Amino acid sequence: MKILFISDLHLDPKRPDIQECFNNFIHSCLSTNQRSHNQKIHSLYILGDLFEVWLGDDISIALYKDAIERLKTLSDSGTHIYIMHGNRDFLLGSEFESVSACQLIPDSYTITLPASSSSIAKKILLSHGDNYCTDDKDYMQLRAQLRAPNWQQQFLAKPSNERITIAQNMRQQSQHYGQHKSAQIMDVNQKTIEQALLKHQADMLIHGHTHQPATYNFALNDKAVTRVVLPDWQPNAKAFTINLSNTIA
Repeated sequence: MKILFISDLHLDPKRPDIQECFNNFIHSCLSTNQRSHNQKIHSLYILGDLFEVWLGDDISIALYKDAIERLKTLSDSGTHIYIMHGNRDFLLGSEFESVSACQLIPDSYTITLPASSSSIAKKILLSHGDNYCTDDKDYMQLRAQLRAPNWQQQFLAKPSNERITIAQNMRQQSQHYGQHKSAQIMDVNQKTIEQALLKHQADMLIHGHTHQPATYNFALNDKAVTRVVLPDWQPNAKAFTINLSNTIA
């Protein structure tokens, strides 16, 4: 059985090519579940930014109806689906959970792989990744504001047309500021990464957000640890896969 990890799909009605990639991915998962119990996908973790924008369940569920129905079909086939808020879809709520049959999980979520006869159980820390971009002070300040319950309640209480306008303005501002920042500032901070691994006593960190897929192996307090950066969703993108035998692919 397998566990899959993906992030940064940025599903958008304006990007049918990305939607097609997602459809093909779900179809492949369903086919795998039908073929063999041993190869069945036990869990799928989507680590943020599944959707390009989410303005509240009352608006966005209808917009992404097809994708949500596909997620529910995969869940009904026996795969447990866990979804983390990203910096684009941090307003996913309980109604989305209900209609999609997915479970929302918090950032900095940990899972522990079962020990096998040939390996020691590994503790894995999961994150969207934007909370590690601590060199970008402006973004971290904005992130804190947008994640505050009071701000979210006030935003969701606004009429739909006002929410759409606010989101468009914020996106334009983000694009403008991003053009004037270095890639280093917008990337994760290594010290922050190390602090997170130590805090959660994890052997591995898996995150997305930066759209710079890579695997980093390094020592931390004389222990070997790994950081996996997931790709954004492209036609050739692959899910990061862990077999429950603890073999990583």
